[in-house]
Amino acid sequence: MSDKCIRSVPAAAMACFQDLSDFEHGVIASVREMGHSISEVAMKFGFSCTAISQVYREYRVSEMNIIEDIRDALLHAVEKRYPLPCTPMDLLTALQDSWCEFPPGYLQRPVESMPRRFTPLLYAGGCPSRY
Repeated sequence: MSDKCIRSVPAAAMACFQDLSDFEHGVIASVREMGHSISEVAMKFGFSCTAISQVYREYRVSEMNIIEDIRDALLHAVEKRYPLPCTPMDLLTALQDSWCEFPPGYLQRPVESMPRRFTPLLYAGGCPSRY
C-alpha cells in the first residue's frame, strides 16, 4: 500500500468505514482475497484506500481469532433461549448449557484450520502478505 494513497484521504473520510454494510465489508474482503490491491478496490467501489485497508485488516484479524467465532456461537445460542438469562448466575448457567449442547467435534474444525490460517503469516514473517 502506498503512502500517497493513504495521505490523499481526508480524516473525515475514515468515518465512512463504520458506515459500510456487512455486505460491503464482505465484498471488500473477498476482492482483496482474490489478490486485488487496495487502490484497485478503492477505485472500483468508490471507497477510500483507508476504508479498504481497515476493512481488510479487520477481516484478517477476525479470521485468525477462533475465540471470536466460538464466542459468537455461544452468544447466539444464549440469545435463542427462553426466557433470557436475567442474572449473572442465569447467564453462567445458560453459557454452560449452551457449551454442552455444541455438537461433538464442533471445536475440531476451527482448531484444524489453524495451520492453514497461520501459514501465510509465518511465511510473511508477520508482515502483510498477498492473498
